[in-house]
Amino acid sequence: MSVSVTLDDKEVSSALQALLDAVGNIDPVLNEIGEVLIDSTKDRFNTETAPDGEKWDANSTVTLLNYAGRFKTKQVARIKNKKAGTGETKQLRTQIFYNVSNGELEIGSPMIYAGTFHFGAKKGQYGKRTPWGDIPSREFLGLSENDRESILDIVRDRFAFS
Repeated sequence: MSVSVTLDDKEVSSALQALLDAVGNIDPVLNEIGEVLIDSTKDRFNTETAPDGEKWDANSTVTLLNYAGRFKTKQVARIKNKKAGTGETKQLRTQIFYNVSNGELEIGSPMIYAGTFHFGAKKGQYGKRTPWGDIPSREFLGLSENDRESILDIVRDRFAFS
């Protein structure tokens, strides 16, 4: 669906053009915001918390035993102490990127399991054996209250808004 609006009001058109001229290209500001959001998103793996502050569920025993088998270690006690943001998710935390283009900022990960990590999945959702058990949602993308404040500070500093 496409929507097109034609404005035929010289005063409003002039005001909107003046606003655009004053603001100009916002991509540099979005790049600055992107850098802040990348850092805070990666930090969620250290704190094991969603953007709203909710603590992530711990890894299940099934997952821990799977890690033990995959990494060929007999030290299950050590594996049982793994945090939700460790193991395979170490790769996920390093693969968080942002993209700015034409006044839009996108943040995400190219990792194939990022969506499952973020939204969770039911046992067998992707086939009989995948995943091997229910995976709880561990939201890592989104805005925390600190992110919101950081974004507002960047915009205020850049455009001198109060």
